[in-house]
Amino acid sequence: MRIKPSIAISENGFMFDPNSGESYTMNQLAREIIFLLKEGRSEEEIKGILTGKYDVDELTLEKNLIDFYAMLRHYDLCEEGGE
Repeated sequence: MRIKPSIAISENGFMFDPNSGESYTMNQLAREIIFLLKEGRSEEEIKGILTGKYDVDELTLEKNLIDFYAMLRHYDLCEEGGE
């Protein structure tokens, strides 16, 4: 999964979709995931980075990532592939 190249992302947690005109506010963790996706990291790499960085069990993290990726798809902010 990749964030669409047209999506503008600020360092302080705002995302703007010029195609829809919508803007989104992200928390610190969402911003970190978005930047990892923009770097071209795979979903598995992201999971490994986050489990190593945060005190979270793998199952909980995986469920939360699935929900987050579903939200990105729902708002049409990503492209599939790139893994």
